[in-house]
Amino acid sequence: MAAPGLPTMKKTIKTPIDILSLRVPLALAIVLIEVVFINSLASAGMEFILSSVVVTVALLIQLRFGIREAAGSPADIVVFIFNWLFLDLAPKVQLMDLPQRLINTSSVTVDGVAVTNLVCALFMVAFTFLYGLLSRRGGNASPTGPAAFDAEPYHAGDSEQDEARPGFTAVAVGLALTVCLVVVAVAAPRAYAMVENAEAATPASLVMQRFLLFLPSATLLILLNETVRSGRKVLFSRVCTLLLLFVLVMITENPYTEKRNAIGPVYIALLLVLFQNWFYTEGRRLLLLVSGMVLVFPAISIFTHNRQQTLSGVSLSQFSAEIADHYFSINYDSWANIYTAVEIVKVHGMQWGHQLLGALLFFVPSSMWGGKPLATGIFLAQYLIANYSMWFTNLSAPLVAEGYLDFGPGGVIAYAAAMAWFVVLLNRLALRRAGWVAFPMAVYASVFLMIILRGSLMIALGFASAAFLAFCFAAVLLSARFGERRRVDRRMGARPTMVS
Repeated sequence: MAAPGLPTMKKTIKTPIDILSLRVPLALAIVLIEVVFINSLASAGMEFILSSVVVTVALLIQLRFGIREAAGSPADIVVFIFNWLFLDLAPKVQLMDLPQRLINTSSVTVDGVAVTNLVCALFMVAFTFLYGLLSRRGGNASPTGPAAFDAEPYHAGDSEQDEARPGFTAVAVGLALTVCLVVVAVAAPRAYAMVENAEAATPASLVMQRFLLFLPSATLLILLNETVRSGRKVLFSRVCTLLLLFVLVMITENPYTEKRNAIGPVYIALLLVLFQNWFYTEGRRLLLLVSGMVLVFPAISIFTHNRQQTLSGVSLSQFSAEIADHYFSINYDSWANIYTAVEIVKVHGMQWGHQLLGALLFFVPSSMWGGKPLATGIFLAQYLIANYSMWFTNLSAPLVAEGYLDFGPGGVIAYAAAMAWFVVLLNRLALRRAGWVAFPMAVYASVFLMIILRGSLMIALGFASAAFLAFCFAAVLLSARFGERRRVDRRMGARPTMVS
């Protein structure tokens, strides 16, 4: 029994591995796909098969040790799903269908496949090891918050810090809503006109549009988190405000104006923030993200790739066919582009940070920097156009390819370390209680990691910076305290003074 006046410590219970958890069927699916792959391409050579087995083992290690039950954010789950879908499942399906040619038109060689698989496995193992190491060193193994596996789950409003934290004033909410309405009224028509006229967007216009058009989403995520987590009574005016903001989000973030990789993080983050009490467990987050990225994302490509398509004109068979064919599309070119990066390094040598410098200085216009590097996806595409039969430059450039192009295997390990550090940072940010913006920003950034992992890094950092600025601006608007100092001064002036 605790002594009077001393705080009591909440007993943390380690959750045993549940054999019925989603990890088990995922592991079985990964192994089954590997067995089918080996049976299909057994004659390709021992290096071909063994390197594929190494990727499978690395992926299983990440599934077991690289997804932490006590993580504050779903970032580690997103990293696993990317590695599984883009670096394991898709390339195996593609190679079984076309064993002599990759999806990006490269020719297949046994040595190239083996080295690419080993590079991917190196990234998975390095991330898993470093993520576990950094999590333990940072004390991230037993957090307190919505993702903690305590004896009882966290519920919004249970925390005394949540209840004591000042909420947003009606004036500040009104100001933020007004700014969002003005932004949508000004920027949305321009965005729709660019789609209708098929105008090419410049990097500056992309960043500005991502900042302006993302502002309603950032405002909604922050306000929704404050509404759910504060434990205060929800007024009708607040419900109306949230609904109006959601309408603005649907206007700015939809399949007509954006690709799936842009709208996906917004709506998944909204679900994770709105139902954060239910998604406090790793298993439920894993279920949401796996179902969303394995089934929903491929299905909605019917709309994102045909802007005239309506829901009423789509049959169930079309959805199922789209999902089945989706992994053969250029959207899953990540492994093939890592293969090309390995080939470029073999032929021309490493870039020694040239691509990284361009990514970090994405905001510098090419007119001011004549030798500015191309986005790595365009760089890879130009090589494929010159040496194979690629015909366009809109290719992905996975983080693995970025690291290998610049620094070889050491770059792969360094980028895996950077990703592990960033995931730990997001976990800590999600558990902060200092303000209302930390949790929704961490959740959105976690899902946005899919874009960073797929690349190109230069474009992903530009979009991420615009979203970060939108979160900061929305937080400033919602935290405004107009007239508060005047009221405090009046109360201080009304107090009686002591006369000696």
